[in-house]
Amino acid sequence: METMSSISTVIRRDSFVFAIFLSAFVYLLLVFGGVLPFSDEDSLKPIMKGVMLVGFILLFCFVDFRRKSVESLLLFSAAGLFFGVLLLVRASNFEFAVEKIDGAIVCSCIVALLLDHGYRRFGRERFQFAFVIFSVFVLILTVVYKIRFGFFDRSTRFFLNGPIVYGWIMGLCAILSFDLWSSRRHSYLLFLSFGFFLALIWTESKGSVLAFLLAMCVYLLWDLRRNIKSIVFVFCFLFCVFFLFSDVLMDMLSNSRLAAVGRFLNGDLGGADEGSFGVRSILAEKATQEFWDNPIFGIGIGEFRFGEYVYPHNQHLEIFAELGVFFGIAHLLFVFSSFVVASRVNKAIILLFAVAASFSGDASYLRFLYSFCLIGYLGREPVSRGQVREA
Repeated sequence: METMSSISTVIRRDSFVFAIFLSAFVYLLLVFGGVLPFSDEDSLKPIMKGVMLVGFILLFCFVDFRRKSVESLLLFSAAGLFFGVLLLVRASNFEFAVEKIDGAIVCSCIVALLLDHGYRRFGRERFQFAFVIFSVFVLILTVVYKIRFGFFDRSTRFFLNGPIVYGWIMGLCAILSFDLWSSRRHSYLLFLSFGFFLALIWTESKGSVLAFLLAMCVYLLWDLRRNIKSIVFVFCFLFCVFFLFSDVLMDMLSNSRLAAVGRFLNGDLGGADEGSFGVRSILAEKATQEFWDNPIFGIGIGEFRFGEYVYPHNQHLEIFAELGVFFGIAHLLFVFSSFVVASRVNKAIILLFAVAASFSGDASYLRFLYSFCLIGYLGREPVSRGQVREA
C-alpha cells in the first residue's frame, strides 16, 4: 500500500521526473510499435509489447487523463479496430496483419493520449524538452553500443531498433530541439538539434534525410517574417560547417548509401541494393498495379508480395493496394486535415513522417504519423508550464 501511495504521490506532483518517465514511455512505444503481443519477425518484440501494455494499464489507473481526449481517441480506436477485425478475415498472415493494426491504430491512440496529457500537464515546451533529454540518454547508449559492435556497420542495430526507426526518431528530436531553440534561444538546444541531425545522417537512411530537410524548410518558411533572423543565422551556421568540413563530408557520402540521394535528384534511379530508390520505385509500381487490379477492396491486409518483399516500402500506396480506394482516400484526408489544423512544429513533424512513409516501413509505422495527426484534434495545448489550465 505504501508503494502504491508513493507512486500516486509522484504522479500527482507535476515533477520533471514524471515528465521524463512519460516521455520515455512515448519513446519506447514508438520503438516497439504497440501493445498487442504479436510480431511476425521478432521473438523479443511481443514480450516488450506485453510490458508496454501492462505499463499503460497502470498509467491509466493512476493518471488523471483528460476525459474529452480519452473519449475522442476511444472513438477513433473503436472505428479503426472495427474495420481492422473485418480486414483480418482476408488476412493469410494473421500476426503480421495484427501488428499493422496495433501500430497504426492502438499505438497511435496511446501515444497521442500520452502526448496530449504531457502537453497539458507540463506545457508543450517543457514536455518536448523532457522527450529530448531522454532521447539524448538513448543516443549516448546507442553510440556506446555501436562503438562496441560496429559503429559504421548499418546492419548492427542502433541499440533499441534498426536504422529506419532510429533515423525517424532522430529527425523528430532534431525538429523538437530546434523548435525549443527558436523560442528559448539557448545555444545548446541548437547544438542538440544539429547533433540529432548528425545521428540521422549516421543511419544512412536516405528517405528520412530528405523528409527531414523538407520538414525543416516548411518549419522555417511557414512564418517567414517572424523568423527571418533565425533562418539567416541557421543558414550561416550550416554554411560555415559545410565550408570547414566539406572535404570530409564529401568523402564520407561518396562511399555511403546516401550517395543514392544524388542519383535521385539527378533522375538516375539505378542501383540494385535494397535501400536504393530504384528498388523503391519498382515496389511502388507493383503496389500501384495491385491497386488498379483491386481498386475497391484491395488485395487484403498484409497480402502484398513481390519477391522477398512483403510490403512496398510506401505506406500510402500500401493502404491503397491492400485496403482499397475508400481506406486510401480516408487516410489521405485524415493526414491532410490534420496538417491544416496542426501547430507550426506539428506541421513539420507530420510532414516529416508523411514523406518518410513514402520511402520506408509498413503500415505499422503509421504510428509515427498518426500519433501527431491525432494531437491536432484533441484541442490546443499550452505552450509553457505557466499556461496550464484545468481542462
